[in-house]
Amino acid sequence: MKKLILSIIAVVILASCGFAQEEFSMGSPYSAFGIGELRYSSSVRTDQMGVQGISLFGNYINALNPAANTYLKNAYFSLGMKVQFLKSENELSKTSVSNANVTGFNFGVPMWDRYGLTLIMGFNPYSLTQYKFSGNVNDPEQPYVATFAGMGGLSRLNFGLAGRPVDFINLGFEYNYAFGNIKNLTFFNFNNQNNTNTYIRSENDLKGSYVKGGIVLDLGKLIKNNSVFENLTIGGFYQNKFNLNSTIDEIYQTSLSNSDTANVFKGDWSVPEAYGFGITKQIGKQLIVSSDISFQKWSSFKPETLIPVEYTDNFRYGAGFEVLPAVKKDRNWLESMTYRAGFSYDKEYFKIGGEDINHYSVSFGVGIPINNENGIDIGLEMGTRGKKESGLVKDNYIKVSLGLNFGEFWFIRPKDDDR
Repeated sequence: MKKLILSIIAVVILASCGFAQEEFSMGSPYSAFGIGELRYSSSVRTDQMGVQGISLFGNYINALNPAANTYLKNAYFSLGMKVQFLKSENELSKTSVSNANVTGFNFGVPMWDRYGLTLIMGFNPYSLTQYKFSGNVNDPEQPYVATFAGMGGLSRLNFGLAGRPVDFINLGFEYNYAFGNIKNLTFFNFNNQNNTNTYIRSENDLKGSYVKGGIVLDLGKLIKNNSVFENLTIGGFYQNKFNLNSTIDEIYQTSLSNSDTANVFKGDWSVPEAYGFGITKQIGKQLIVSSDISFQKWSSFKPETLIPVEYTDNFRYGAGFEVLPAVKKDRNWLESMTYRAGFSYDKEYFKIGGEDINHYSVSFGVGIPINNENGIDIGLEMGTRGKKESGLVKDNYIKVSLGLNFGEFWFIRPKDDDR
C-alpha cells in the first residue's frame, strides 16, 4: 500500500482524460490525504505576522481565540481573500496552477465596553481538498491512464462571546458547527474500445460540532509599574475532540450511459482535540512582537475509507512583528500605515512513506487606513512544503491576500439633531 501511495503522488501532471475532468482543478497533492489541507488563518492581520494571534489584542476580529476579541472599539466586519500561485514538482515532472479562495468573513459586536463583552460570529474554512494528478500505467496486459482527483473541504460556522470579568483576565467561549463535502474521483482510461473505462466517484458529506474556549492574561494590568510586564500578554485556547458524521456515496460508471450509486459508509470520524499558547509584547508605542504555537493530536485519527497514510501529531509555530502608525498629528501617508512581517513552520498531520511533511513560510503585509473605522490589509506570503526526494512532491507557492475591514459605531444614542 505504501508503494501505491508513493506512485499516486509521483506524477503531478495534468492530463486530458475525458468526461468529468473539468469539475476538478489542480492544487497541492498533499490535500488528498485526511480531511484535506488544514486552514490555520485567524485573520489577514495575523497571517501577515506569521502567527495565529492567540495572545494578540487589537481592533480586529480573531477567528481562533475568542478571548482575544474583548477590545473591539465598535461593530466590526472583516472579509479575507487569497490568490495562490502554486508550483508542484518531483524528480520526474512539475506543474503550475493558480487559484483563489475566500479565507472567511467574521462579525464582532461590542455589547458592554466596561467588561469587554463582545458577540462574535463567523464563517471560516476548516480544511481544503483540491488536487488532480494523472499518469500512464504500463500494465503488461493493458496500459491505461490513471487519474485521481478531489475537491471540497470543511467549513465552520461559529458563534461566541468574549468578556473581561476583571481587568487582567479575558475569557472567550465559542460554539462551532463544521460541515462540508469532499468529492473524490478515480478514472482509468484504457483508450481501447475492447475495454470499458473505470469511473468511480465518491461524495463524502461531513458534519459535526465542537466548542472552543480561550483565555488571555494581561500581565501589565496584573503586575503594575513594571516595565517588563507592561503591555505583555499571554494566551491559550482549547478545542475539544469531536465527531464528524460521515456519509459516503459512490457512483460506479462502467460506460458513458450506465451508472450505479451505492452508499458505502455511514459513521463517525473522531477529530482530535487542539490547543495552543501564545505570548505578545508591545515595545514602546509602535512595535508589537508576537509568537505562538498550536498542537493537534492527529495520531489518534483512525478514519475508514480514506487513503491510508500514517497520521501523526502535528504542530504549528509562528512569530512576527507589527509596526504601528507613527504617533503624531502631522504624519504623512506612509507613516499612517501599519507594517507587518513574520514566519511560520508547521508539521503536517500525516506521514508518507515514513517521511514527515514539513511546511515553511514567510509573510509580509501592510494595513492601509481608510478612516478611523475602516481599512484594507494587503499581504504577501511565500512558502514551501515537502521535498522532491524519496518519491515525494515539493510545493512552492506565493499567496497574495486582501482583507477588508469595516467598522461602524453601534449602540450609541443619536443626538436630537440627528434623529
